Amino acid sequence: MAGLINNWLEQAEQQNSAEPAWLQNKRQQAFSQLESLQDPNRKLEFWRYADVGRLTQVIDAGTESRPESALPSGNEEHDLVVRITDSGFELSAQCPDWLVIKNINELDEELWADLSFDQETVVNLANVVLFDTGVCIEISKTAKPVSILIDYQFAESNKWQYLRNQIQLAEGVHAKITERLHSGRLNVVNLFQVANQTELLRMQDFILSSTEQLVSFNQFDLNSEASVTNMSQHLGGALQHHLHRVNFNGQQAKYTSGSINKSYNNNNIVDLIEVNHHHKNNQSEVTHRSIAKDKSQIFNNAKAMVAPGADQSEIEQDLKNILLSEDAKIFSKPELEVYADEVVAAHGSTIGALDEQSLFYLQSRGIAIEQAREIMIESFEQEAIVC
Repeated sequence: MAGLINNWLEQAEQQNSAEPAWLQNKRQQAFSQLESLQDPNRKLEFWRYADVGRLTQVIDAGTESRPESALPSGNEEHDLVVRITDSGFELSAQCPDWLVIKNINELDEELWADLSFDQETVVNLANVVLFDTGVCIEISKTAKPVSILIDYQFAESNKWQYLRNQIQLAEGVHAKITERLHSGRLNVVNLFQVANQTELLRMQDFILSSTEQLVSFNQFDLNSEASVTNMSQHLGGALQHHLHRVNFNGQQAKYTSGSINKSYNNNNIVDLIEVNHHHKNNQSEVTHRSIAKDKSQIFNNAKAMVAPGADQSEIEQDLKNILLSEDAKIFSKPELEVYADEVVAAHGSTIGALDEQSLFYLQSRGIAIEQAREIMIESFEQEAIVC
């Protein structure tokens, strides 16, 4: 075994074992699986275009500001802010009757959900072994839409934090859940369990400085007639690596993904999505826009798998990418794996530069070249805003 796995296993052996026996057993199973695997490397599909070495790289914090958000500005109000820190979590207000939030380590055994990890997802498997905080959020039936912000704030900026969140939405709920990283290095696993006829708007809003790093695994389990809109903004960071896995576990459900990836300087961003059409009559739409400049790099991948019998599935993948410098790199790959006959599917990917004719047109109307570029970039980003 090489360095990363050894390091994870050593950290696990130093953990406090004051946990329920069933949870210790889950960790031990993950520990044994981790021992049998190798460090993430460029031979793996999910890490082929990622700088694996940055997982161990400690970058001195500087004074660099964060990139500017590509999403519409505004002072949005939330029903509740869940602030997760080095010592646990705190709430901005008392939970109403329809909401239960507790530490993930206090989760009952029958509510624990096992997630499937393998060599490709070894970094996420390490989370199962090492997570020491996170929350379980249960939203029961309520008449009004719900908005919750999960804000990560860590004092030790150079220490990797391992979190697991499990979010359960009851039938008929309309909820918006936003994730933000305030500071630090984060490895987080999120599980969203979306009941029948439930609507979830999930915002993954990660704007990082060049010293910050983030790895996330996000699983969405959709039951019948559920609707999930996942809007992601991944800007900056020494390393961002995101995997979204979607499981249709019923019929007539819909998953919509919009993602804006912007890299600068020497940033490294990976944005992966897997959609599993296990049942018929489900719809998935993926619209991602990526922009790379300087010497940065982005890997943008979308894959849909349609199982035998999952007829009447509808799939659309639209990945477009812009390079703003000769040294920047973008790798983009839509994929379809279809084992059913009656399926409507379309996918496409483009990589290019800003259109020179459009730039010339804007300049001919008296707009300066830099402002013209900003207008075109903003217009390009807006295509991926799905909420």
